[in-house]
Amino acid sequence: MVVALVLTLIVVGTAQIEPEAGNRRADALAFGCGIVAALSLLGWRRWAPVVATVVALAVAMYLARDYPGGPALLPGPLSMLALGYTASRRTAWAGVVLLLVATGVGRLVAGHSLLLHEVVFLGWASAAVLAGQALAARGERAATERERVAHAHDRALAAERLRIAQDQHDSVAHAMATINVQSGVAAHLVNRRPEHAAQALEAIRTASADALDELGAILGVLRQDGAAPRVPLAGLDGVAELVTRARADGLRVTLTGVAGDVEPSPGLPATVGAAAYRVVQEALTNTRRHAGADAAATVEVDAVDTDHRVPGLRVTITDDGGRRPVSVATNDPGPVAGGFGLVGMRERVEASGGTLATGPRPAGGFRVDANWPGRP
Repeated sequence: MVVALVLTLIVVGTAQIEPEAGNRRADALAFGCGIVAALSLLGWRRWAPVVATVVALAVAMYLARDYPGGPALLPGPLSMLALGYTASRRTAWAGVVLLLVATGVGRLVAGHSLLLHEVVFLGWASAAVLAGQALAARGERAATERERVAHAHDRALAAERLRIAQDQHDSVAHAMATINVQSGVAAHLVNRRPEHAAQALEAIRTASADALDELGAILGVLRQDGAAPRVPLAGLDGVAELVTRARADGLRVTLTGVAGDVEPSPGLPATVGAAAYRVVQEALTNTRRHAGADAAATVEVDAVDTDHRVPGLRVTITDDGGRRPVSVATNDPGPVAGGFGLVGMRERVEASGGTLATGPRPAGGFRVDANWPGRP
């Protein structure tokens, strides 16, 4: 489009130019110099140095024939602009020198002085190269910014998918632990107390249905393309439901603190509430797996540093170790400290700005203590 416009200006403008005293009237060669220079601009993006050379020779021929100044000289600054935009700095300034030498030779052949010519040509050639380099730098900055935004988007997408994967692990592990314990209870009681075995089987059905529903929802989100998928963050408002489910599974759980509310303070970050929810879920799952359904557990959720701009939170889960009957087989994989549950728990807490302390209790059982200090 630009080349067509330049070509039109050269043809129409050159035809309208009246020669000054001493100048040669524009003929076919004058038109040819302008047209060749204009057409060469088509390759400016890939062959800018070649374009600059062709234009310099065409302009030099035009000046050597002593044609009057006009639009046929327009490809000169345009070629310098393209050279500054696409070529290296050294190549661009070499193009300026080439143009000055070629046009200077043309002026000498025509018998004209070089002093004013060199000043004028050096000025507009240098300005065109600098303008091209400025446009190139602006384009590079824009490309860098787009790359930074894309990289930030990819990191956010990866972080969100990792969080979804962690949620999936926690939910499935919670359901599998319930199914593991209740299936052992059902097998133990099916002949002695069929009604209690039926209750255990109902707990298995409920846990498996909940796990399948959540798994289906998470997989549906992961199939989405485009922006980083978002799924609702479970929070402190779900802790009471976790405790209710644990009690339905036969675990004796006491809940104290502010966990029954949506959040202990309006300023509590959602990531902290979500991490606290998963800590409670994982801790109760570990209690059910390693201490047994007859264990007694306590969940304490307390707000701390409530006078700070960002309030703190402390979550403590303890159990007494239980007294699991040997006859109830649950395929316990071993001590919880060696599994991935505590690792994932610690990652969640530390990623949300908290600290986690875990370990066996002197009187028996296990303790999980997550603490998020407030920030002024």
